[in-house]
Amino acid sequence: MAEEENNGGENNDGIDRISTLSNSLLCHILSFLPTKTSVHMSFVSRKWRNLWKNLEVFDFRDKCNEYSYQAPDDEFNEQFMLFTVFVNTVLSLRRSRVVRKFRLSSDHIPNNPLFAYSVDTWLSIAIGPHLQEFHLTLFTAGAFDNLPPTLFSCSNLISLSLSGYILLPLQDPLEICLPSLKVLQLLNMHHLNLSSMHILLSACPVLENLELFFSPESLDIIRVPSSLKRLKITVDNNVGAWLEIDAPGLKYLSLECITFRDAAAVGNLHSVEEAYLDVFPTPKSESVEPLLNLLRALSGIKHLELHNSTTKWLFAAPILNFPEFHYLLHLKLEYPPFNSTFLFDVLQKCPMLETLIAFMFDIDMVDRSYDSLPSYRWEAKPKSVPKCLISHLTFIHFYGVPENELEFIGYVLQHGLVLKTMIIDEYWRDQPDRWMKKISDLPRGSAMCQVKFL
Repeated sequence: MAEEENNGGENNDGIDRISTLSNSLLCHILSFLPTKTSVHMSFVSRKWRNLWKNLEVFDFRDKCNEYSYQAPDDEFNEQFMLFTVFVNTVLSLRRSRVVRKFRLSSDHIPNNPLFAYSVDTWLSIAIGPHLQEFHLTLFTAGAFDNLPPTLFSCSNLISLSLSGYILLPLQDPLEICLPSLKVLQLLNMHHLNLSSMHILLSACPVLENLELFFSPESLDIIRVPSSLKRLKITVDNNVGAWLEIDAPGLKYLSLECITFRDAAAVGNLHSVEEAYLDVFPTPKSESVEPLLNLLRALSGIKHLELHNSTTKWLFAAPILNFPEFHYLLHLKLEYPPFNSTFLFDVLQKCPMLETLIAFMFDIDMVDRSYDSLPSYRWEAKPKSVPKCLISHLTFIHFYGVPENELEFIGYVLQHGLVLKTMIIDEYWRDQPDRWMKKISDLPRGSAMCQVKFL
């Protein structure tokens, strides 16, 4: 029996098993590759020669390298011309008229009517009743303002991504209808018109994943659909944006350079499990209530990151009262100079916490306005030990700890009964060996706890 198996193995050596697969399965495999690679696969064997002509999924990428940007205009234009010839050839020789997925990415479209016409033609070919995914990235010499209106009425479109110097001139809501769209990305769109964006969002009744990256010219409102499960908004300047959100099914939230006009701007967020918050108060009001309302709405969160602008806003409260997070497992926060009272309050309010990463940034390097904030010093040892220290907290990473906080570190080491690792990064530069020895000699409540210095 073993001999037969060995003989069978020998007979199979050198057989091209992939080519024995059906053409439909081979085309499915090719659909995961850039189109240029799929075409090059025609040289593998005779069977592969014309497979790419049956593709219904296209991924055209024209990426510039560093040399391309420095090349003369003629060479620059020639490179895009070669790309144009390739795309035109593939689209003209395809056998199927169906396009299910289409991706076009170009970093260097010259400001030339011929090239603009080429892009218009490709988009017209791609957009149709069978289109499910459409991804367009254009960094042109001038803003691209010729998106076909039919793109915004594709009934089967599930994923839409627009990135780069693309204008979104939507005016009539009655002409916009994307009943199947679940994923929408508007990225690097420095000229994004929020009015057009809201028209687009209102036409997406089942939208689940929304990602925005833009640079507004003025502080304005962003209203997001209640159907969302994932939301990421990045404002790429200091102008910021007001957010209004009520999304009961939201699971992931990431906000960068965002603010809230009032506490009522935040609705139901109780399903959020992971959040990254880089938010700031409005220029007209320093009230902490909108931020506290946001944090309270995240009562079911498991993974939370608070950027320094968020903690700065939080520290502006007359009485610092960190909200309770009964299900929080991982917390990463940035804060002004080491604050024992604040950190202890955090530990008390997070009974299930397993991982704490506390980053103390240098005020001199960030913002002198922190000088006016309350200090919240740890004046006396707390009467009760936080529950997370006793039963859940296994990993702590302190980045930046002043030498006068040795007492707090000692308290955590002594009462951290399940603590496995404490990392102290960027510790005292004066006499580091002396302080390393002091901390290493502190009593520990956990026999398996290791203290590491970086």
